[in-house]
Amino acid sequence: MLHRMTYVIGSLAYFISLNFRILFKRLIEPQAVHIGILMDGDLGDMVASEPIVGALHQKYGKVALYWITEKKYFPVFSEHPQITEMVDEYNLLVARFLLCWNPFSKFYFLQLSDFRIEPEFQIPLKNEKADAFGIQLNNYYHQFNLLEIASQLADLGIISGQPHLYVDSQALQCTLPATYWVVHCKSNAGLRDWKDEHWIKLIQEAIATWGVHVVEIGMKNPLPFTHPNFTSLVGKCDIMETMKIIKGASFFIGLDSGPTHMANAFQIPGLVICGEFTYFKKYMSYSGFYQEAKHSRVLFNLHGRAEGLPYDEVWQALLALQEK
Repeated sequence: MLHRMTYVIGSLAYFISLNFRILFKRLIEPQAVHIGILMDGDLGDMVASEPIVGALHQKYGKVALYWITEKKYFPVFSEHPQITEMVDEYNLLVARFLLCWNPFSKFYFLQLSDFRIEPEFQIPLKNEKADAFGIQLNNYYHQFNLLEIASQLADLGIISGQPHLYVDSQALQCTLPATYWVVHCKSNAGLRDWKDEHWIKLIQEAIATWGVHVVEIGMKNPLPFTHPNFTSLVGKCDIMETMKIIKGASFFIGLDSGPTHMANAFQIPGLVICGEFTYFKKYMSYSGFYQEAKHSRVLFNLHGRAEGLPYDEVWQALLALQEK
């Protein structure tokens, strides 16, 4: 009981202070449209939604744009020239408060109903606009990619566009060769993963065929593999460092994941390994470079999850991309 009371009081105090701060900014800069965007909990969704930032500036003119998310995701847009401030969501109870009342001129919640549930009181976050559009967790990929969903929720209609990311000027903390490939092999939930033995064989053959240096990135469970031309940085890099590593790559191979959306944003030629995911047998989450598929391919297992995609099919797709 005391824990809950402390939790609620702390959340309410933060919510009130945030309201006063934004209202003060509106008071001293009344000519700007102060836009709040609430989206957290999914790195790929954030990156894919980036084109709405420019579209909102184009729609409203002078804009002060605040992206509300968890602090750990701040580096994704911390260097973005059109985002005024990254705002700490604090917790999901504060997010729930913001859905009831907020201090912004315009406010957009970019996630679907029931995607996130406040853990203390088990309150699901609802998106009435998404519900009105009929866009739900069990059907959203049937008609739209992630940008098309976000743009509708931001009152922009269905837009297309190339996502962009920006990094700071600090040098990489790790030492890598001038030319390298990046692989991302493990998803958060494991539902999108390909088999470890396939990844290892693919890396071995890529090194033998093209003499490349391969860098593995990710948060957990590195491949059980060593080679002079292989560097594992799994669990060793923050988001900004990961973005810089991907930006510097000459080729990218990954799952449908946040790092793969980063590779799309940096327009790195690549191969994306996909398969059935929750309610969706086939879908397109990307806009821009990976959707256009001129120097990349999103390869699907049409008979199940990505883990069932045959090795030879992936290898042939990789060969074809290297011949372009």
